[in-house]
Amino acid sequence: MAERIRNMRVTLYGTQGSCSIFPSAAERQARKDLSDAHLIEVVLHDALRRRERVDSIEKILGGPVTRKRLLAYRDRFDLPSPRVYDGWTTCVRVETPDGHDLIFDAGSGFRNCAKDLQVKWADQPERTLHLFGSHSHNDHTVGFDQAAVCFDPRNRLKVYGNPQFLRALDSYLGIFSRKLDSELHGVQTPIYYNVMPATFEAVALTGPDQSSAKYDLRAIDHALPKPIMVGDTQVMAFEVYHPAPCLAYRVDHGTSSFVFCTDHELRHGSDESDPRQQASVAAEESLMDHCDGIDLLYRDGQYLRSDYDGISAIGSSSTVSRLDWGHSCIEDIQEMAQRCGVERTLIGHHDPNREWSERNAIDDGLARWCRNRAEKVELARADMVIDL
Repeated sequence: MAERIRNMRVTLYGTQGSCSIFPSAAERQARKDLSDAHLIEVVLHDALRRRERVDSIEKILGGPVTRKRLLAYRDRFDLPSPRVYDGWTTCVRVETPDGHDLIFDAGSGFRNCAKDLQVKWADQPERTLHLFGSHSHNDHTVGFDQAAVCFDPRNRLKVYGNPQFLRALDSYLGIFSRKLDSELHGVQTPIYYNVMPATFEAVALTGPDQSSAKYDLRAIDHALPKPIMVGDTQVMAFEVYHPAPCLAYRVDHGTSSFVFCTDHELRHGSDESDPRQQASVAAEESLMDHCDGIDLLYRDGQYLRSDYDGISAIGSSSTVSRLDWGHSCIEDIQEMAQRCGVERTLIGHHDPNREWSERNAIDDGLARWCRNRAEKVELARADMVIDL
C-alpha cells in the first residue's frame, strides 16, 4: 500500500527537452558497463572474504546454477543503480491528500501519466483532472492526444493556461471550440474532438488587458495574479521569459511548496539596456520571489554556460550561441537555489543531444557541489517520486 500523502506527492513523468528520445546504443552500453563493473567488484570482494576454498559455482550459489539463484546471489549485494534520465518530454503530476490530481504540461510523458490516472480512478464517480500548461510549444503539448484520460467519457479535464497554450491544443483538436480549421484537420494528428469523448473545459490565465475571446475557445478567463484554488491547494501562475509566452506555477498545500518552472531563460546578453535583457532579469527576479524558501523546485536547465555561450558543443552538435533560445544554464540554477534557500532542486528539460555519460558526469559534479550545503541540486529523472 502506498504511503499516505501528507501535503503533496510529486511524480515526474517526463523531463526531456525539445523532443522525445530513445537511449542510444552507446548510452545503453555505458549503463551496462557501469553495472557490470560494480557487480564484478563486489563479486571479487566476496570471493576474497570467503575463508573456505571455493571450487565451484554451485558452492557459491548454494545449489545448481539457475537464473533464479544467480539473481538471488546478485541481490545479496547493495549495488548502485545507474541513473536513468528517460526520454519523455515534460509532464509532472502533483497529488494532494484531499484527492486531487494536478498535471503540469502535456508533453509525451503525459501518455504514461494518463495510464496511471485511469488505474487510480478505476470506478470512482468523481474523475476530474486539473491540467496546467506552461506554453504552446509542441514538446509541451504533444502527449495530449495520446492520453487515455481523453478517451473516457467519464472524465472531465479542466485545462488551464495562457490563451496561446489553449489555442495550440484547440487548433488541431478542436476540444474547446468544437470545430476545426479545414486546412489544419488531420495535418498534425488524425485525432480530434469527435473521437475524444471526455469533457474539456478551458480556463484562460490572462494578464492585464488580455482576453481569450478572440480565439473562440469558450474559455473562462481567470485574471492573474489571482491564485487558483483546487480543493485546499493553491496554485499561483506567473510569467517567465521565453520566446513564446510562458507560465510557471507555484503550488502550496499545507506546509509544503513546489514551483514548476520550465522553459525560462536568464538571458546573458552583452547589452544590459536591451529590452529582452531587462524582461529576462525581471522574470528571474519574479521567479526568485516565488521560490524563496520553497521545498521543491523543478526548473529548466538545458545548458551549461559554455554551451549557452557557444564555446562547447553538446554531444555531436556544433558549437553555437544559444542566446535567446529560451533556456537557462545549470550554473544559474545552482546560484538561484542557494540564494533562495530551495531545499531540493530538480534540473529538467535536458538537451536531446547530451549523451547519458555527460548527464551522469554533470550529476556527479552537482553532488560534489552539494556537499556541505543545505541545498540539494540534481538532474531530474523520469519516474522520480517526491513526497512533501
